[in-house]
Amino acid sequence: MEAVYQTKYIVKDSYDFSSYRIRLSESKRKKAAQNRFRALLIVACILFILSLFVLFASFLTPAKKASAKNDLYETRLVSVKVEQGDSLWSIAEEYYCSEKESIRDFIARIKQNNQLESDTIYPDTYLLIQYSVKK
Repeated sequence: MEAVYQTKYIVKDSYDFSSYRIRLSESKRKKAAQNRFRALLIVACILFILSLFVLFASFLTPAKKASAKNDLYETRLVSVKVEQGDSLWSIAEEYYCSEKESIRDFIARIKQNNQLESDTIYPDTYLLIQYSVKK
């Protein structure tokens, strides 16, 4: 009878061990999922804080530079009559401010303000020129 009892005991013990192994692996999976969630949460918080820092810094820095640069210049508007032989380039050379923008950007702004689609201008027409001068 002892042999039968030992067999039952061994079977019962091995059954308990396998259920313990299943419970152990379930708890390991739960802990691993919790650790992954915590790591993801930490990374998300760090990214959020960095993005707030960059956003805050970008609002402070350019505003000071732009306002200081614009305080040095005064904007004026003039109507110019196009004469024979004039070009956008020759008119722009008279009015653009080299410290503020390039002549190409100034010509593009003249074309935009006067709704010109090409560089061609005709004599006896008028162009509105918005230009900047130092105070």
